[in-house]
Amino acid sequence: MSRRLNRPPTNNITKGAASTLSNVRRAQINQAVSDSQVVSDSLTAIAHSPSFQKNASISSPMGPLSTSIGVDRLMPDVYSPLFQLSNLNLPRDRVTMNAWNRIFYDTHPIVRNAINLHASFPISKINITCKSKKVQQFFLEMADKIDLYNVVYGVALEFWKMGEAFPYAELDHSTGSWRRVTILNPDYVHVKKSIIGDQSIISLRPDASLQRLVGSTSPSDILLKKKIPKHIIDYVKRGKNIPLDSFNTAHLKLLSSPYDVRGTSVIVSIYKDLMLYDKLRESKFAQADGMINPMTLVKLGGEGEYRPTQEDIEAFKNILEEAQYDKDFKLVTHAGVTVERVGYNGGVMDISSDIDLIMGNIYTGLMTPKALMDQESVTYASSSVGLEVLRQRYDIFRNMMKKWLEQKIFAPICEIQDFFEYSDGEKVLQIPNIDFNHMNLYDMGDYTSSIGQFVSNKQVSMQSLYRALGLSYEEEISRLREEAVNEAIMQKELAALQTMRLAELRSLEPGKEIPEPPPEIASSSGPAGLPGVPSPDGPPMDMGGPPPPPVVGGPPPPMDMGGPPPMPDM
Repeated sequence: MSRRLNRPPTNNITKGAASTLSNVRRAQINQAVSDSQVVSDSLTAIAHSPSFQKNASISSPMGPLSTSIGVDRLMPDVYSPLFQLSNLNLPRDRVTMNAWNRIFYDTHPIVRNAINLHASFPISKINITCKSKKVQQFFLEMADKIDLYNVVYGVALEFWKMGEAFPYAELDHSTGSWRRVTILNPDYVHVKKSIIGDQSIISLRPDASLQRLVGSTSPSDILLKKKIPKHIIDYVKRGKNIPLDSFNTAHLKLLSSPYDVRGTSVIVSIYKDLMLYDKLRESKFAQADGMINPMTLVKLGGEGEYRPTQEDIEAFKNILEEAQYDKDFKLVTHAGVTVERVGYNGGVMDISSDIDLIMGNIYTGLMTPKALMDQESVTYASSSVGLEVLRQRYDIFRNMMKKWLEQKIFAPICEIQDFFEYSDGEKVLQIPNIDFNHMNLYDMGDYTSSIGQFVSNKQVSMQSLYRALGLSYEEEISRLREEAVNEAIMQKELAALQTMRLAELRSLEPGKEIPEPPPEIASSSGPAGLPGVPSPDGPPMDMGGPPPPPVVGGPPPPMDMGGPPPMPDM
């Protein structure tokens, strides 16, 4: 039964008052329904009747509760090395890749030392030999003129650091030899190659300085512009690349694939490891910045009755700031103040194992045995296999450098200088041979002792022994002859000094040559004696006077009448 039926009779309430009360109640119900978002579907009107019943339902935007569970299935990640996050950070163009190679070479010690090792060790000594001594002497003088060893070292350094090198040789038409050899910047070199054939078209993109020079009207720039060939100026003005003649230009490259047009440096293979190494090093920098001084923690208040106010906290803050540089600072206070120094003991991340793994990958990527770079961790004898592999790789690099020098540096000059010879009735060039010293990555003492034993047994030539020791056979023979001549001259000078008088010896100067003795003195044997004194080795001297008388009297000698000779006395 509803509450309205149990209500006591209200006879004292008039009809108007009841109507007013119903209107108020109706307004309250409408407001409650509006606030709670109650929607009444079955109730269409409100009537004041003893049999009136109110029914309502609540609608929620979440829907009715249910025990069912929905599962969303996702596709698994597809692995691709091309779309890894670390690979997306790698450079994609040639100029950026060269910039990465340069910065890693300049800032990372292992990368720099490994590249310098690859560039210098295989070409530590260059020997130029030829059958014709005239041709050999000509190219030796040209090598000194263009500083050939530094040129070869620069090409080798650029080859290992950038993966390619573009040496450009300038011809001196007056002498018929190379004036200089310049290594071009690969950032401005453009290479085109056809699928069919091995000929490449190399062109040079003008840099900003050359473009400014061509378009400048400054008197100093005009003087420099006169030294530039006119056809180069025309290409720059038209905004086109400058084609380079294959006679002057060469392209040495380290290929990842036989069909690649440009070379790839060995540093590219360790980009990810170098990136991770830099990130770990940056984390150490951040830790080092935060660990300069321990943190000072000041606690005010405690378990007692003392509760600091904000004014107390500010007062203690000012006191500690004023006492920062006071050497004799004292603080007298109650037990509710605590000052602590909080350090970072145990809170530093240990990355030593990660660094060791990265270092191993860097050594492997740079093709450098650890024994050559770090003598403490790896024994030299245990790295014999890796050192032998490295020596064979250096042999391949040597053959490439030898081919470039003989075909692109020596052969064109031989044609210009008309250095030909006839072999089996054919006219062939007299191209000098390039020879490098023996590379020894093992114990030098055992190697040279073995070579010396072979030389003593007539199994190996002396020239091989000289090369094993890093010496030039021709230079050493020439020096031996020079020393023999100097030794003979010294002996002659000592003999000349023995024939000179004391006054002549005193008049000699140390820096001047000793004059030769007169022929009659030089032909005499032994030193001259004193006047009137016979020489102990010569005949007695004639002192004058009559000759000795002849012997008179005495029996004549017996005549020889034949017969057997007399018997000797026993």
